[in-house]
Amino acid sequence: MRLTGQEIRNWYDDSYNKNYYAWNDFYPFADRDLRFYLSDQWDEAEKQAMFQDGRSTFVYNYVRPKINMVSGYQKKHQHSSVVIPVESKDQATADQLTKLLLYVMQNSDGYEMISECFRGGLITGWNLMAIWKDYRDDPVDGDIRFGRIPYNGFIASPYFVQRDMSDASNICRRNYLSLEMTQSLLPKHKKELDLLYKIGWERDDKFTWLPYQQQPNGQKMMAYDEFWVQGWETKKYIQNVITGQRIPYLNSDSDYFLYSDPNNVLLDITERYVDQHVIVNSQHIHTERNPYGLNEYPFVPFFTIFEPESSDYTLKVQSLVRVMIDPQREANRRRSQMIDIVESQINSGWIAEEDAVVNPQSLYKTSQGQVIWKKRGGQPGNLERLQGADIPQGFFQLNSIHDQDIGAVANISDELMGQQDNEQDSGLKVMLRQGAALVGLQDVFAGLRFSQECVSKKVLKIIQTWSPEKIKRIINEEPTQALREKQTMKYDIAVQEGVLTDTQQQIFFRQLLVLKEAGEPVPPGLLAKVAPLQGKTEYMQAMDEFNKQQQQAQEKAAGIEMEKLRTEAELYQSQSINNIASAKERFTRAVANMGLEDERASKAVENRSDAVLRQAQAVKELEAMDDDKIIKLLQVFSTMEEINRLREAELKADDVEISKKADQQGGQNAR
Repeated sequence: MRLTGQEIRNWYDDSYNKNYYAWNDFYPFADRDLRFYLSDQWDEAEKQAMFQDGRSTFVYNYVRPKINMVSGYQKKHQHSSVVIPVESKDQATADQLTKLLLYVMQNSDGYEMISECFRGGLITGWNLMAIWKDYRDDPVDGDIRFGRIPYNGFIASPYFVQRDMSDASNICRRNYLSLEMTQSLLPKHKKELDLLYKIGWERDDKFTWLPYQQQPNGQKMMAYDEFWVQGWETKKYIQNVITGQRIPYLNSDSDYFLYSDPNNVLLDITERYVDQHVIVNSQHIHTERNPYGLNEYPFVPFFTIFEPESSDYTLKVQSLVRVMIDPQREANRRRSQMIDIVESQINSGWIAEEDAVVNPQSLYKTSQGQVIWKKRGGQPGNLERLQGADIPQGFFQLNSIHDQDIGAVANISDELMGQQDNEQDSGLKVMLRQGAALVGLQDVFAGLRFSQECVSKKVLKIIQTWSPEKIKRIINEEPTQALREKQTMKYDIAVQEGVLTDTQQQIFFRQLLVLKEAGEPVPPGLLAKVAPLQGKTEYMQAMDEFNKQQQQAQEKAAGIEMEKLRTEAELYQSQSINNIASAKERFTRAVANMGLEDERASKAVENRSDAVLRQAQAVKELEAMDDDKIIKLLQVFSTMEEINRLREAELKADDVEISKKADQQGGQNAR
């Protein structure tokens, strides 16, 4: 249901009054914390009473340096936000989102604004960091901008318990802006705003802790109010139960897609939304749902101490100054009392009888070496010196205790301030003590890290609403398909802390150094190429000249080596040819020897055949012989076999000798 402008104004007034009823007691305490930080540490009643007594209200501000130390430590050790993939397949998308996030945070002073919000929270309890789109330079996609909203510039629904205020039902904020600034933020309503400015506006009773509400000084400003309301609505979606892909169900025209896949189902899903109502000088001007493409508040709170279960709103949100107020107040009082003791007593002087000295004016002089001449004949007691009053030593001890209490109650020790008892201690020992002292402030810094992570996630969601052309222009490459998908933020990536540098190139350089120190190989020259050096052009030119000289020397050495290898190859080739020739000659002689052997073997076979034939004939003849003749024949046969065996041995010896001579002849030919 669409509300009218009057209904929205009434809703805004009612919500503000309910919120202020709860937070009303918080603002005086936050204002007191701020005044103590700014050295206004005496109440008006105390100032008036001491002024009437003729006493001074001395302030020895120990609070500010301790708050500045914690804030300065955060700035010195500030981390950036980097995007990491849940799975390796999403690495390209995570790298692109990291580049985009760094671009936004660096160009819009996002990290500086985080430090300012953290510092504001240390002083007053909490600040809001606003994230918004500025369409003045980029009317299509808009540029992401950041702002700090102090404690007195907003008021939220009092019953939220989440540190990111995601469960707050509404948030009200106000700025006092000039007509030109207001028109630049609402360019479509210039005429309407101009008319409101001319009519004028009387200050109301909202945001009375803002400086303009308390001291307008006659300047004419416009009250620019934003009324943010969070709600929930049910929408229909078509979701694939296998892939998880989800698209809105618009009307019956979506039925075709619904029934095109049996895995598609129609779901009723409850989604969050936020409405922004802009009210200028108590007149409703503009309403928008989910501005900047976010269905959540574009604000991130920076708490110092937040205890949502407390029903006392003066205690629910506290600053770091709060616990230091009492010892700081006592320190100021003790100092004032010590000075009062000294000033209320006679410091020094003389008790002198009339005509006790030659020159009475000499008693008023206090310079060193001053001589006071007594009259001759004066009595010993007619001139006595008055001693100044001493401050009791207990005052100094008590004052020292109060000074120590100021830092102790806030867990800010001397080690954290960089002070050391022993001047001989090394820097490493001092750093270790500082780290140990920071343990008491871990809750404060843990809250800071949580808030920075929330800021980064909201920025990434707004980046997903940019056109591919703008994204490509920033990262100098085509954006991945997953970069613009909403499910990527939920399932595929995570945000963690990284080293804060000025550019993505410096982050890459530090990551390469870590890899190299861990033993991973890094290509030569890559570190120098990405190193963030001053005068890098001259260095790279010198490196190029050095590399050219190295390359020339390497080429010369390679040429000498190649010539040496060529000579050795030719020598090896010549030796190989000779070896081949010798091998061929030996092969030829071996073949000839094998022929001779075959011939001899044939003859031997033939001789054996003849011998067998003769033996057969002899056997036949033996049948007709008597025993004596047979014995004689056997003896003859045995003698003949012995002769044949010796003859074959001589032939083999001749063959071996022939082979040796052939080998020797081949070696001589090769040489």
